[in-house]
Amino acid sequence: MSMRLIKTIVPWIVSAAICVFAVEIFGAVVFLHETGVLVYLNQPKATEPVVEPAKYKQRLHPYFGFTGPYSVSSSTWSTNNLGFGQSQKRFVPFKPEPNDFIVFVFGASIAGNVVAPPQGGEPIQNVLQRMPRLKDKNVVVYNMAQGPQKQPQQLMELAFVLALGQHIDLVLNIDGTVEFAAGLSNFESGIDPIFPPAATLGAIGRELTPVDSGAAGYYEMAFHLSRDRAAVKHYSKMVSESSSGLGFLTNRFILAYYSRSLIDDLKNYEGAITRKDDRDDAQKWNDSQKLLSLDMAVSVTKDDVVDAIFQTWLRCSDMMKSMANADGAAFVEIVHPNPYHSKKKLTPSESAVLAAVPDTNSFRRGSDQGYNLIEQRADMLESRGIITALTLFDDNPDTIYIDTTGHFSRLGETILGQFIAEQVASRLEQNRVQARIR
Repeated sequence: MSMRLIKTIVPWIVSAAICVFAVEIFGAVVFLHETGVLVYLNQPKATEPVVEPAKYKQRLHPYFGFTGPYSVSSSTWSTNNLGFGQSQKRFVPFKPEPNDFIVFVFGASIAGNVVAPPQGGEPIQNVLQRMPRLKDKNVVVYNMAQGPQKQPQQLMELAFVLALGQHIDLVLNIDGTVEFAAGLSNFESGIDPIFPPAATLGAIGRELTPVDSGAAGYYEMAFHLSRDRAAVKHYSKMVSESSSGLGFLTNRFILAYYSRSLIDDLKNYEGAITRKDDRDDAQKWNDSQKLLSLDMAVSVTKDDVVDAIFQTWLRCSDMMKSMANADGAAFVEIVHPNPYHSKKKLTPSESAVLAAVPDTNSFRRGSDQGYNLIEQRADMLESRGIITALTLFDDNPDTIYIDTTGHFSRLGETILGQFIAEQVASRLEQNRVQARIR
């Protein structure tokens, strides 16, 4: 190689190396700012189990709307005997042991994550077990939360287990987001908001209808949706476990791409199961509605839909409390935080994920409008014993929200679990004092 060629190439190589080094340092600085940890000392977390689609699949349920298969047990996923995600050896109805304290958890995916935190937070069973009031008890937690579900599904589930004769000491209901997000999505799909999420029921309905010429396109969209959901989860984990600045920035870029792709896929998928603009599609959707008994006339209007959803949620919460108390159980209702109605200063990672959801998206609009109503009526909710945790993360500078549906990081799971334990301790103390007064 001639000296002249070397003199020409070397500056380019040096410039490229300097650019790579600068990007590496920038990535390391951003990671340090967001996490407080030097990226080169970042320790990878244990690998999360991957759900086996062939073994876990939501299906219709005569009382719950939908649930998973009963008593699935595999190396990657388990359900209890009522079909909710949990490894639980006790089968409802079960008779408590003399020292048991039985807790049933209701709600959507965030409530389910309280039972089995996917990001490595501490399970609520362990947190409750450390409470002074319960330290000498054997706390047993049974999960009846699943994503996505909304009231009155939780109400129906509680009525079901009580009708079976199940003893419960504490009913813990953690909800909020899906009530409004799915309720609004239902309404805009021509389905009454009181029904379970139409997107889930519509997908199940497609499984029940005969295969037609449109099936291939539907399943292709379902594949892309599943792929992007898995990619968002995978790259969220890769971002948190990056060991170099360059790797951190690369993983974040890929995460932003799949997050935006996921929004588009969700829109296309929901459109496929609720589309009404094409004559053939409209007929198929009408047939699915009849098959699933969703063709009841919508009872609300555009102007009052959010308030109607609020009133349904409030009535269901009141009835759950009445049923629980009548059966001798304490009842704790908590409205969990939501990223689309929050005063939290978002980290760059949170901003990148949430920016993928357009302002027109029903999930964002429903969450914001519903939580705005909850905030306005906070005093009334407090008077009924409903605990609003909307501001729980507001002063936290760390990354809490890790995906477009508002699920929490390990830190968020831990903070929420501790908050729940504090509220449970307060409610149990109130019940004890009231019992002594009587």
